[in-house]
Amino acid sequence: MKVRQLAICDSDSGYLKMLQAYLQKKNPADFEILIFDTVDKALEASHENPFEILLVGEGIYDTDVMKVSASKRYMLQEDGSKEAAGCSVIAKYQSMERMIAQVLEAYALDENCGSVERRGRNRTRLVSFYSPDRHRGQSAAALAASQILADEGHQVLYLNMMPFAGFEELLQTQYDSDVTDFMYFVLTHADKLLYKLDSLKRCIHGVDYLPPALDYADLAAIDRKEWERVTNLLLYSSDYTDIVVDLSETCQGFYDFMENSDQVYLLTDRSNVYGRAMTAHFEHLLRAKECDGILARTVGFELPPDWEQQLTDPEDLALSPVGICMKGVLGRR
Repeated sequence: MKVRQLAICDSDSGYLKMLQAYLQKKNPADFEILIFDTVDKALEASHENPFEILLVGEGIYDTDVMKVSASKRYMLQEDGSKEAAGCSVIAKYQSMERMIAQVLEAYALDENCGSVERRGRNRTRLVSFYSPDRHRGQSAAALAASQILADEGHQVLYLNMMPFAGFEELLQTQYDSDVTDFMYFVLTHADKLLYKLDSLKRCIHGVDYLPPALDYADLAAIDRKEWERVTNLLLYSSDYTDIVVDLSETCQGFYDFMENSDQVYLLTDRSNVYGRAMTAHFEHLLRAKECDGILARTVGFELPPDWEQQLTDPEDLALSPVGICMKGVLGRR
C-alpha cells in the first residue's frame, strides 16, 4: 500500500520539531510525517512522492508552494499579512490537537482527496456497559474502566450513547460536532473513517472519545443496520484494542451491541427492591429473547456505597473509589 505523507514546511525549527513529535505520537490516520525548513526542499521531495497534505508556515510561504505536488495545501496563518491563493488557511498558534483536527476535517470533506482503507486487521475488543435501572453511575463506571484499560497500555475508544451525557458541563468544554455527525459522515464516506475519527475525537486520561449526542433523537434515528455497519468499520479498521460502549436503549442497535460484545458489564443496585426488580426483568427478557449468549458474557457489579460523595475530577476517575472498584471488576474478565 502506498505510504501517505503529511509534510510540514516552516523556518521555525522549534515549532517544526514540536509538531513532528506530536504527530508521530498521535499518528493521525497513519500518515508518514515529513518536515522541511525550506519550500525548495519540500518541492524536490514531492516530485519523488507527492504529498497528501502540505502545511506551510506563513513566514516561509511563497509562490513556489503551488508547485509542490500535494493533494491538499494549508497555510499556517501567523499574522494574516500574506494571501494564500490555492491554499486553505489554518491558524498556526492554537493547540496542536485543534489544528490537526481542522486539517483532517477539511481533508475528509474534500471529495478530491484520497481515501484510506485497511484489510486483514485483528478485530478490536468490544465491551458494553449497561444498567437496567438507569443508574447514573453507569457512565462513571464505564469511563473509569476505560481509563484503567488505557493505564494498562490499551488503546481505548469510549462511546457514550446516553440520552443526556452532560459532558460539556462535566468537562467544562464545548463541542461543535458529536457522535451522530461522525455516524452520518461515515455512512456515506466509509473510506474516510480514519480522517473523520481523528478530526472529531477528544481525549481524557489517555482515552479517546467521540463527543456524545446533543439531541438523543439523533441517536434514536440511526437504525440498527447503520449502527452495525459503522461499528464493524471501527472494529476492523481502527487502531484501538478496545471500544467501550456506554449503552442505553436510545440506540436502535441495543441488543446487537450486547450480542457482539466480548464482555457486558451490568451495573446493578441490589440494595433496594426496585433495583433488584429491574435487573430481574432485564435478565428475564434476555432469556425470553433466547439471548443466553449475552447472559453468559455478562459480569454483574455494584458500586461502593456513597460513591458520588467521593467522586473526583472526571479526568481521574481511575483513581477514585469507582475506579478502584472497576479495577477489581475488570480483573474478573
